[in-house]
Amino acid sequence: MQDRWFKEAKAFIFSYHFSNGLRTTLSVVVPSVIFAAIGHLNTGIAISMGALCTALADVPGTILHKRNGLLISTVLIFLTALGTGLLLPYTALLTLWVGLCSVFYSMLLIYGNRGGNIGIGGLIIMVSIMAESYVSWQLAVQVALLTLSGSIWYALLALLLWQIRPYLTVQQTLGDCIQQTARYLRQRADFYNPALDITDSYRDVLAQQVVVNEKQEAVRELLLKMRSAQQGTTSISKSMVLIFLDLVDMYEQITASQIDYTSLQQRFAGTGVITSLHHTILKFAEELDNIGIAVSASQRSMPKVNLKLELERARREFKEYQATLPTLKERADLIPFESIFDNLQNITQRIYNMHRLTRLERVKDSAFDHQLELSKFTTRQRYDITTFRNNLTFKSHIFRHAIRTGLAMIAGFLLGHALQLSKTYWILLTIVVIMKPGFSLTKTRSYQRILGTIIGAFFAAGILYLTKDDTVIFCVMLVCILGAYSFQTYHYVTSVVFMTPFIIFLLHFLHPADFDNVTQRVLDTILGGGIAFAFNYIFWPSWEYRFLPEYILKNISANKQYLTQVMNLYTDKPFSLFAYKLARKDVHVTTANLTAAFQRMLSEPRSKQKFGSELYHFVVLSHSLSSHIAQLSAYALQHQLQYKRPEYKDILLYLLTVMDQIEQFVSVGVFIPDMQLPPAFQSLEERLEHLLHVRQEQINNGQGHTVEREEMLEIKHVRDQFHALHTVLKDMKKAAVHGAAITD
Repeated sequence: MQDRWFKEAKAFIFSYHFSNGLRTTLSVVVPSVIFAAIGHLNTGIAISMGALCTALADVPGTILHKRNGLLISTVLIFLTALGTGLLLPYTALLTLWVGLCSVFYSMLLIYGNRGGNIGIGGLIIMVSIMAESYVSWQLAVQVALLTLSGSIWYALLALLLWQIRPYLTVQQTLGDCIQQTARYLRQRADFYNPALDITDSYRDVLAQQVVVNEKQEAVRELLLKMRSAQQGTTSISKSMVLIFLDLVDMYEQITASQIDYTSLQQRFAGTGVITSLHHTILKFAEELDNIGIAVSASQRSMPKVNLKLELERARREFKEYQATLPTLKERADLIPFESIFDNLQNITQRIYNMHRLTRLERVKDSAFDHQLELSKFTTRQRYDITTFRNNLTFKSHIFRHAIRTGLAMIAGFLLGHALQLSKTYWILLTIVVIMKPGFSLTKTRSYQRILGTIIGAFFAAGILYLTKDDTVIFCVMLVCILGAYSFQTYHYVTSVVFMTPFIIFLLHFLHPADFDNVTQRVLDTILGGGIAFAFNYIFWPSWEYRFLPEYILKNISANKQYLTQVMNLYTDKPFSLFAYKLARKDVHVTTANLTAAFQRMLSEPRSKQKFGSELYHFVVLSHSLSSHIAQLSAYALQHQLQYKRPEYKDILLYLLTVMDQIEQFVSVGVFIPDMQLPPAFQSLEERLEHLLHVRQEQINNGQGHTVEREEMLEIKHVRDQFHALHTVLKDMKKAAVHGAAITD
């Protein structure tokens, strides 16, 4: 356990979260410390606020997006600071300004994560300026210029650090992706632990699958858009591309280990096979974790465990058990379980290859297929005025969110004035960081914000009670600043726990009224959280069930394309590696989107959880569907099919037809009765029975490896996957819900 904590701490220190927190802390602290030393702390704080709000726009991306984001953020922050400062004396105009700014900045979410963060930065600078009281317009202009200088200071610092370490963010993001894949593998190992509930394990695996997909998308956006990565012009970019390609292929092989885990545990109960497999997979996950940390830290990675030896031990236990079975048919029934070892063997090779690729001098001997057109695997975000204009309608959930946020901000501002609260801006700040487009996200953030604020307030009160030494308080405040910004994208509750004492200690130096600041911080946070929660529930709420039919249809369509590409390996049609990997990526994305939407729906009011049990069953089945397709692709790519059967084409057409029927029912509500199984299923079964009979005679005659044995093994594996796909699709058809019934 201690080693695990040490590894987690090491991974966090080398992560993007910590380096981003360190950079933000440096940009915020330096101006304040310098100007405090010469007796102008307020000037330093104004500059620091500009740096802080600009830092929010500095999300991972290409250098072009990074530079443009910082430039746009700098301009908007200056204009917002200037407008807010000039309107401070005029309450009516300021109220209107708060509403308009809130709507505009919330609308920037249509431009993705970077646009949303620019919007939050603009709203935070508006709220921070409202905390002041300027006696003249000249002072308002002066503060706006100081804020501008802070934005420029952060932009120059960020671009300078990028020039020094241009690949650092990409390495950290890739390392994080590898570690999350290791966690996914560790959770799948729980299926081989009889002491754990399989349903709970499935729930954890599905949730982690969403996380892995998000990390893969982040790596694609960072790495595959880099010109040097696409061309392989530098060792480090080439290394990262090759590691990522291996990682995605490995992820498919991990998902391809889908079998009936209940039957698995029953079949091997009382043997050491399952326990051995469980421990072996955990060691695989540990090795993958080590590679992820090494990539994040720009270090070489060396194997710490002999995975081949560990796998061989587990396989030996399986073979010993298999040898105890009396008949060929009983032994043949265990063939699907052998695919687990085949997948692990392939994963072993990929892990060793990833270890090797962390040593840059070995990368020059490696190459990747430039025909993959890596840029096609990324998502293109449009940053134009047309996109903004097209979303100015109540059909857009972002527009509804923007109007809702504007109304909530106005309500918070007026409530603060009505109650004559001295720090109304804390209510507004809470609304800014809590309000999200979806109800479930707002609910979660409200709870996290209030919990973190209460814990942080108690901590701050304890420090202020125990010491009056400003040096000690300042040192603790520095730690809180670093913690707040390091955990901001890693663990939100912890970030708020650090953020609350940081603000209270800052006010201790600016306006000493220690325990009044503590209690008012908690009160204003509760008021702001309550307003955000209420407005998200009352005004045009975005319930997740309304989006589920679209996610379901996209997932079915992606699986159809994925199956079609994979089955090209089983027929005479030409196989395109590029088209196959693109289809695989789409399946991963749509499955993760469907799972995430369903999970968000479960955190909404029970009255809004429509068809919960049916949809949960459908989500689990969609995961099983893509896993069985992945098993077909993994087998064909690893074993190079020797005995392609004509029945495969007819079975593919039948499976695609069933998927069409599911799609049609979800979209238009037309239910088509089950079709009769095509003769190809029976023909394949008869061929397999014939081969089993022939093989039994060969064994009786003492014959070892024969052509019939190889054909039997191949057809047995393919036939099992076809039957599994058919069973899953039949169950999906039963679990499917008409989209209109969900959204009504």
